[in-house]
Amino acid sequence: MAKTDIRLGITLGDPAGIGPEVMIGAANRLENPSVIPILIGRVSVVERLCGDLAAGYEPVDAERCSPANFRTGGRYIAAVSGSWEYPVPGKGTAGTGSESRAYIDAGIDLWRRGAIDALVTGPVSKGFIEKTGCSFTGHTEYIASSIGEPFPRMLMFSRNYRVLLVTTHMPLAAVTGAITADAIVGTIRAGREAIASIDEREPRIAVAGLDPHCGDDGAIGEFDREVTAEAVRIARSGGIDVEGPMAADTVFLPDRWRRYDLVIAQYHDQGLIPFKMLAFDTGVNITIGLSITRTSPDHGTAYDIAGRRIASDGSALEAMKVACRLAARKRR
Repeated sequence: MAKTDIRLGITLGDPAGIGPEVMIGAANRLENPSVIPILIGRVSVVERLCGDLAAGYEPVDAERCSPANFRTGGRYIAAVSGSWEYPVPGKGTAGTGSESRAYIDAGIDLWRRGAIDALVTGPVSKGFIEKTGCSFTGHTEYIASSIGEPFPRMLMFSRNYRVLLVTTHMPLAAVTGAITADAIVGTIRAGREAIASIDEREPRIAVAGLDPHCGDDGAIGEFDREVTAEAVRIARSGGIDVEGPMAADTVFLPDRWRRYDLVIAQYHDQGLIPFKMLAFDTGVNITIGLSITRTSPDHGTAYDIAGRRIASDGSALEAMKVACRLAARKRR
């Protein structure tokens, strides 16, 4: 293995969803010869569901493999063992939730041991993982908890549109109580650092308001005038090129959004609805604020079309390319 090679771990997601077909399909389209794709999943499931796609992948034991197992130009399956029933495409269960969680755990373990340089996670069902007795609000929070790093952030990334969330997977009723000026400032600073690293230049950032029309000068609410504006002032005083608060019903209009390198959204759906409308097939979910490099496609399990080979692997492919770029930059 060459020093410039990137060992790319790729979990297959929920085996009853579109994860196996889109993750393997995307891995097969990687053209960079320095990337070594390492699928993370159950070999028998891969063979049964996607055997034609996975031809040429060499199985290795996920619990015992090391960097020495992975050669330049090779393709591998880091085999995860378990006694789960075989999944039926489109039929998610607690069993497929348990299996998909085991794939994530194996990916984290491979990263801890230095066997992979970056991790790309396939789509899972939060609900079916929860049925296994595990608290699971999303990959972002689960991986952060697993590696003991408390401040992950969720960056949705495409060439033209980028959005970073102040809050992630929580009930809407809890959002206001979770947002403080410090939380917004921390998000702005993390976004500046991430985008500056990716684009290799200082970014221009906009911050969306929480209330309609940013509170309309107090007629609707005082939150943005008192909290969001103060956070923007603090960030700007630290030398960050940031504007806001800006009304969320206009800042995400495509022409306006493209004026900025990043928009800060206050909560999940405020940012992800416009992002997925404009960048669904090319969007990437990047976890920032952690020592592990982790990305994922921006879609879910799509049980309704699983096994039919009609799902696009475009977002998965972009997630792999971005993960490789980020891992390479960490080596500089």
